[in-house]
Amino acid sequence: MSSSGHNHVAGEARRSHQIQIGLFIFFIIIWILDSFLLRITPLVYLVPLYLNVIPGIIIIISALVLMQKSHIIFEGPEPHVVTTSVYSRVRHPMYLGSILLYFGFWITTLSLITLLPLLCVIVGYNYLANAEEQLLEEKFGDEYLEYKKRVGKWIP
Repeated sequence: MSSSGHNHVAGEARRSHQIQIGLFIFFIIIWILDSFLLRITPLVYLVPLYLNVIPGIIIIISALVLMQKSHIIFEGPEPHVVTTSVYSRVRHPMYLGSILLYFGFWITTLSLITLLPLLCVIVGYNYLANAEEQLLEEKFGDEYLEYKKRVGKWIP
């Protein structure tokens, strides 16, 4: 059991939860301020709703489904590399779902200034994925290296 109270098979990146919370706060404050309060750079008012709001909602729902499907219960006596379900398509479905969630929010308002926190979200989750892959390689060795050869990190 890690200090965060979550049981992780190979561990997680150092300060993972703090990084994710920080990214969320940074993104959401700028997105809300620009999209709804200050309205400095959102392009939503120049684009028909069906070109951004509807796709944004579809992306948000898809992201939530992907995140839900990424919760896997380990079966058997020993931890192993999960290669079924969404893990047969991408190595980091939870993180990909998180990135898509942020992207979905961004696309609904097209706030130009929010591209900076969106880029930070992408870089932050990539950092977390890289750190966790290193831990998985140390724990599972060749099994995880073979999995990495077969399955894309972000894109199926």
